[in-house]
Amino acid sequence: MGAVYTEKIRILIVEDEAIVAEDLELAVTNIGYEVVGRAVSADAAVDKAVKLKPDLILMDIVLRGKKNGIDASREIKEKVDIPVIFLTAYSDVGLIDKAKSTEPYAYLVKPFQERQLLASIETALHKSGVEKQLEESEEWLAITLMSIGDAVIATDGAGCVKFMNHVAERLTGWKQEDAAGNPLTEVFKIINGETGEEIENPVTTILRDGVVVDLADQTMLMAKGGAKIPIDDSFAPIKNDKGGIIGTVLAFRDVTERRRAEDERDHLVKELEAKNSEMERFTYTVSHDLRSPLTTIQGFASVLRMDLEKGETEKVKKNLKYIENGIIKMARLLNDTLELSRIGRVANPSEDVPFGELVSEALEQTSEQIKSGGVEISISENFPAVYVDRIKIIEVLVNLIENSINYMGDEPHPRIDIGYRTGDDETAFFVRDDGIGIDPGSHEKVFELFYKLDRGTKGTGAGLAIVKRIIEVHEGRIWIESVKGEGCAVCFTLPITSEQAINVKRRE
Repeated sequence: MGAVYTEKIRILIVEDEAIVAEDLELAVTNIGYEVVGRAVSADAAVDKAVKLKPDLILMDIVLRGKKNGIDASREIKEKVDIPVIFLTAYSDVGLIDKAKSTEPYAYLVKPFQERQLLASIETALHKSGVEKQLEESEEWLAITLMSIGDAVIATDGAGCVKFMNHVAERLTGWKQEDAAGNPLTEVFKIINGETGEEIENPVTTILRDGVVVDLADQTMLMAKGGAKIPIDDSFAPIKNDKGGIIGTVLAFRDVTERRRAEDERDHLVKELEAKNSEMERFTYTVSHDLRSPLTTIQGFASVLRMDLEKGETEKVKKNLKYIENGIIKMARLLNDTLELSRIGRVANPSEDVPFGELVSEALEQTSEQIKSGGVEISISENFPAVYVDRIKIIEVLVNLIENSINYMGDEPHPRIDIGYRTGDDETAFFVRDDGIGIDPGSHEKVFELFYKLDRGTKGTGAGLAIVKRIIEVHEGRIWIESVKGEGCAVCFTLPITSEQAINVKRRE
């Protein structure tokens, strides 16, 4: 008789008529359940329900005192949420409408038979069990959605927000209590990251067609506070067991770090491609430039042998000179190549140095070229101090002075100015000549490794590349100011004293 349970169902009876309560307890016991207690008033019913925690309560609607069974049921529901079956006489049917607010699980009209009592109890227990399972499932689902790393927003069938997890709250800037009931289009606003134009929210399409939608790669979320966050997201319909669409779910994530990593990867790939291109050019140029003097040495060595056999002393001296020049050219190319590999890896300690001292030492090293070229040198006064590797910056100045001397052209009174200027929160130094100048289209190219202007073949083509690398190692920048035929100025910046250099590092 009745359903099979592993443990007896415990029932509390609330009835203020003793005879009715006795009959009711007997009926409950006969059909296989256990009566754990009886109460005759609303307050007593609440106290015993809290203390005994029965599986079910049989509650008479009409009780002694100011409170009735409806009042007792409401208080019990707030405290322990135990299923209640109301007992009522025919004359109390009007109270049933009032009792609906407490959501009872069944009604029994006195008098009733045991089979009616059994059916009502089993129905109430089954309904209560299903509701508890549903509540547990909903709680488990809510905890799961709150715990996952992605942002999740769920809507109802009209596209209004029903649920948001903490990640979605953080990214959108909306709290769930504020967003609930609002259209998703107000809470989740998206734009095209490239054009800045607002993207149509796909929730309407999903509710209509029931398809999963993935948004474009450049989608950005416009948060409530105005922040723009790159996201990766997808929409999907929520369907009931009959296949009907009852809402949508949106899962998305902040992909700022991923985008940054992708950008860094692309940048590294481009840098690697540039380095490979530079290495190919380097290999070709070194091979070509070394082959030329080697061919010269080889050819004149053969001629030298024949001249020695013939005893022609003057020719021997002349051919030896050609060989020596070829060796010098090879040595210079190899030295420049070695110097490029050292910059940035092996450096002397930086120190505060008056820039004028560096200029004086550079002029001492280039005095022979200056005299032979008849070049006039003009030097600014009161140079500021710089925080640099003394040897490297002297090398920069020597390179720039020699470069200017080599390409003076046919100037009758060649001149080189070495000076500085201040402005825009920086000090720029320069080495300026009145030679043949450089076309603006070549201003950047002259700093490329082994690039040579179409104005002779002097040098190895590595000088300005070396200069640029030294300046960049000092956290400076370098550029050309020149027009074809009107001279050339090579300008560069350096840290002014060690204090400024330290401040630059702090800003970085």
